[in-house]
Amino acid sequence: MNKHANKLQSTGLLAGFLALVCLPCILAPLLITVGLSSILVFLGTWLTPFLLVLVVISLIGFVLSFRAHKNPVALVLAVLAGIVLYYGSYVAHSQNIGYAGAALLIIAVGADYLIRRRYQKYCEDCAVKSEDIK
Repeated sequence: MNKHANKLQSTGLLAGFLALVCLPCILAPLLITVGLSSILVFLGTWLTPFLLVLVVISLIGFVLSFRAHKNPVALVLAVLAGIVLYYGSYVAHSQNIGYAGAALLIIAVGADYLIRRRYQKYCEDCAVKSEDIK
């Protein structure tokens, strides 16, 4: 596999992980300390589209990973996670559904990691050849 595609694939998976991080939760103690706790209400509405952008970047990484190892399990889980996150954020407005989507995305990342690790055993491009080391 191309080195640049592998970096992009890893970047997509990293973006999926970052999508799970709740930025208002990290900023909340700081904002409350300086007396700006009311800004958290507005911050949540601004960051929801950013979360979905990170999920889309994550899906791009999962598609590239699928093209490498041809196992659809992680891709299907990631697409389901994206749908659940969108549904929880914009349709049902339920934080619990959002947590379920985040859990699905974590499971998808774990599944993709295991699949990629198993795939590397059979990948000729991934193996280090003795003639390459000089």
